[in-house]
Amino acid sequence: MDSQNGSPAIGVGMVGYAFTGRAHSHAWRTVACAFDLPMRPIMAALAGREQAALEEAARRQVWAATETDWRALIARPDAQLVDICTPGSSHAEIAIEALEAGKHVLCEKPLANSVEEAETMAAAAATASRRGVRSMVGLSYRRTQALAMARRLIVEGRLGSLRHVRAQYLQDWIVDPEFPLVWRLQREHAGSGALGDLGAHIVDLAQYLVGEQLSGVSALTETFVRERPLRGVLRARGRRRRFGAARPRHGGRRSVVHRAVPRRRRRVLRGHAGRRRP
Repeated sequence: MDSQNGSPAIGVGMVGYAFTGRAHSHAWRTVACAFDLPMRPIMAALAGREQAALEEAARRQVWAATETDWRALIARPDAQLVDICTPGSSHAEIAIEALEAGKHVLCEKPLANSVEEAETMAAAAATASRRGVRSMVGLSYRRTQALAMARRLIVEGRLGSLRHVRAQYLQDWIVDPEFPLVWRLQREHAGSGALGDLGAHIVDLAQYLVGEQLSGVSALTETFVRERPLRGVLRARGRRRRFGAARPRHGGRRSVVHRAVPRRRRRVLRGHAGRRRP
């Protein structure tokens, strides 16, 4: 397919249109303004489950068409690349079917909700690559200028021999116990929780910067907020009715140390997030 200016173009079909989908839509729409590209992306179609919300998202994010079935999106001849922006529980199924259909795949991290799924996806990608089909995981921090500089300093030997790498990912947007129970806080959708969602960046960057593969991983996890309100929760007698959380953003096991967070500690956490209440 050719774009209007005669340069090669590639049609993009994206599955998912919420937080990550909005970011990816903006990137697809504006990337040619900032970089010289070998191919020009055409935003062909957006897929989602709810028709009304999907149509509104397509209008705001400027997608040419919509599909309420991701399989229909994969089958579209004008979508040569499939961008997967869904919860991890659906990554494997969508990615494998897209690869088998000969579509290039960009999949958000974490790649999958289990090692078995990830291995199956990697095998499908390897098979597809022999037919010229490309695939990648959206570990975008590699592209930040500071990390690119760090990588260059290490490769050039300007930091000497590395003996130790220490990394932190500091994020507080779910630290408030009044934040509702979203899919990222549910094991059946998010899989490994924070270790996968945020830790994936740290694991990737440690390997990318140093140029070596990790040989082993160990971790301790804790569930700090053990109950959260549901979205649209009913209010009873002026107080919010609370429900048990479905395994917040921590690893496969609920926790290593089973300890509830005192109410006063919750206030401290809420204040740290910029939402202190009397």
